[in-house]
Amino acid sequence: MENLAKNLRTQEYGHRISQVKEILNNHGIRVSHQRLLVLDYLIMHPDHPTADSIYKDLKILDPVISQATVYNTLNLLVEKKIIKELDFNMTSKRYEFKKSNHGHFICESCGKIEDVDVVNIEYPKSLDDYDIDSVEVIFRGVCPECR
Repeated sequence: MENLAKNLRTQEYGHRISQVKEILNNHGIRVSHQRLLVLDYLIMHPDHPTADSIYKDLKILDPVISQATVYNTLNLLVEKKIIKELDFNMTSKRYEFKKSNHGHFICESCGKIEDVDVVNIEYPKSLDDYDIDSVEVIFRGVCPECR
């Protein structure tokens, strides 16, 4: 999905939306204007937005979209594993279009969140009999701009 997201970000809106519709259809989600807006927004904004920031930005594009619709759509997209809900013990949860496994760096000064490639994670032997769904790697510190 990561390559798909990068590819979609380079495309014009009309072509991109047809592929966003396909993503929804492939996951058994009924296509609606609001669902397209929310998913397209997450594809085009890889900066880990909050539900409130998504709502505020989309309200400019579609004045009739409701906050409940945005939250319900985010919950549906998380449930269908199209997007990830990220809880970094911050004031609000963050969202991102589902990508390959990766970690995050969080600047404790400005709050910026960056994706970090994480490879070759070795699981402890004590987890050999467990089915692992995901691993979260979070680095916290101060970014170069805030240092």
